[in-house]
Amino acid sequence: MRWLDSLERRFHWLAIPQFPLFIATANAFIYLMAQFQPIFVERLVLDPGMVLNGGEWWRVVTFLFVPPMNMNPIFLVFWILLLYQYAQALEAAWGEFRFFFFYLIGAIATVIASLFIVHEPIGNESLYITIFLAFATLFPEFELLLFFFIPLKVKYLAWFTWVMIVVTLIIGSSVTRIALAASLLNYILFFGQDLWKAASLRVEVYRNRRRFRS
Repeated sequence: MRWLDSLERRFHWLAIPQFPLFIATANAFIYLMAQFQPIFVERLVLDPGMVLNGGEWWRVVTFLFVPPMNMNPIFLVFWILLLYQYAQALEAAWGEFRFFFFYLIGAIATVIASLFIVHEPIGNESLYITIFLAFATLFPEFELLLFFFIPLKVKYLAWFTWVMIVVTLIIGSSVTRIALAASLLNYILFFGQDLWKAASLRVEVYRNRRRFRS
């Protein structure tokens, strides 16, 4: 991707070193703080009214690191560890700038969708889904232990995730559809061209097989 190479040469200094570790640590810290002061999280979520009318601009950043607050603490630990593993693997494969840019595009698209399109709070769930999808695209054979003892390759979880995304885009609320579409922008920018080429190649192979059989 030449455009990405050009951006990296000009703005490589923007990347945050060890950004995956920062993401995981920030999620863990906010979760712990919320256990002692539950109202603390309410000041961090992306609330368009409080941002545009109340001047609480920090919300456009802090919402990115609010973990699933209704998750069991034990499962949350594993969730943070997996998030860190996925993010670290992407950073190792792409480099610090490209991973940071991938995250930044999804974050900016989500903020714009929340503040100027739906005018409703949007969480970071869809953004973290794109991190998993990117990981599964680059490392499809990686195995997870489902329920801690069933080995399952991430490509199968990714297929299931894509099915759920399509279902959500069809039957979900307008807010949910827009939030999901906005967060997928980073994935499309990074993988869209390669996926289109792969799909075109498969179609061409299928057509050639039909011609050969006929």
